[in-house]
Amino acid sequence: MTQTDLNPPDKEAIDVLAILDRWSDRLDGHCSQKRQISRRPFRSRITIYIPGADSLAGESAEATNFQAWGRNLSQTGLGFVYKGQIKSEKLIICLDPDTTGSHWFNAELVRSRQVHNDFWEYGVKFTGRAEM
Repeated sequence: MTQTDLNPPDKEAIDVLAILDRWSDRLDGHCSQKRQISRRPFRSRITIYIPGADSLAGESAEATNFQAWGRNLSQTGLGFVYKGQIKSEKLIICLDPDTTGSHWFNAELVRSRQVHNDFWEYGVKFTGRAEM
């Protein structure tokens, strides 16, 4: 799939990822950018589930899900961008949602910042495999 084949929201996300990559390239080697576990570029749609809030007996708790774009991936976490603010700290992340071999992870939101064009950049720490 080329960038011209993308729908406008996906193209906008790819543009934001490119801007963030340029920022990272400028900061490469800076002490705040040194990490114990290396990150690899990860450009793919991901699905994020926010489990339903605690509910009382008899009430249903609906989970919310939406698509975002991965930025980078490490053994312990994932960076991604999403057009909007995520308030929940507990998430379930699906990598490769369009394949039968999807990978599901429980995750904890550890970083967020508003970047460009109403997009936010997020960092999550994987807390284990999710059973789906």
